[in-house]
Amino acid sequence: MKTSRSILLVEDDKDDQEFFILALQGIENATLYDVANNGMEALAKLQHAEVFPDLIFSDINMPLMNGMEYLTEMARSPIMKNIPVVMLTTDRFMVELAMKLGARACIEKPADEKTLRNRLEQMISLNCSETNLSNR
Repeated sequence: MKTSRSILLVEDDKDDQEFFILALQGIENATLYDVANNGMEALAKLQHAEVFPDLIFSDINMPLMNGMEYLTEMARSPIMKNIPVVMLTTDRFMVELAMKLGARACIEKPADEKTLRNRLEQMISLNCSETNLSNR
């Protein structure tokens, strides 16, 4: 039996949120922890949380606090720095920087639900234990 993983999604685009949630619903061992619309909102949710998510999927390009700023703040927090973060991006050039800032992996946002579900399932199953899981 696979252990269920709780997922926090940090994404500003409502359509991408719905797309992600739909894909996540097709994964047996994953549950949605919460959704934040930007890095600042995600940090606020985590600072007041009694239980943390097992894994965070975060967009890079967001208003108020983008994904790179969010990663930087997560790394500074003794209570949040060990939560694995997977960056979702459409910009391949940002992958190297995201990894340097502490992302456990980066995946390119696919256009279809099946591909997204497969990529999410891979990250959830591995729980991002390796640091070189960048999307191929």
